[in-house]
Amino acid sequence: MLRGEKVILRPIEREDLKRLHELSANVELEMLAGGAWSPWSLAAVEKDFEKHLEEEDKSEFVIEADGKVIGTTELHRWKNRRAGTAGVGIGIYDPEYLGKGYGRDALRVLLDWAFRIQNYRRIWLDTLAKNERAVRCYLAVGFKQEGLLRQHEYHDGEYADVVTMGILREEWETQRA
Repeated sequence: MLRGEKVILRPIEREDLKRLHELSANVELEMLAGGAWSPWSLAAVEKDFEKHLEEEDKSEFVIEADGKVIGTTELHRWKNRRAGTAGVGIGIYDPEYLGKGYGRDALRVLLDWAFRIQNYRRIWLDTLAKNERAVRCYLAVGFKQEGLLRQHEYHDGEYADVVTMGILREEWETQRA
């Protein structure tokens, strides 16, 4: 279990699946996080959970605050261990916890784990350019904008730009000092 100032990051447990499924019903927040939304039954969520139990490299967490699950964060499964790089994903899906620093805290905790414990060198992400709240969060924890993919995603009836951002371990260490 990893602790921040406001959040706890811990492995996803079977008991969390119903809550995560309920949170995924917020189409607007799901679309901002991933660019698209598709309905998933609770049974499909449970099956996906079972499938990933056998994986050795665990790097997906629930974000818990005030004793309840409010979102998820992970280093994506397509990480490149040889190069020391990984993509990151994060979503705060409980509207009561948006814009209050919970995402920033969760991301700081995850980055500390990724750099200090897992020995990654670079963490990157893509996000919709119009997701201003997310972009502010990423900048606040030290990510730098590295590129812009024009009209890269289809989102909410139109093609949207995607911002690519990254942070290097030495940048993370410098800002922590």
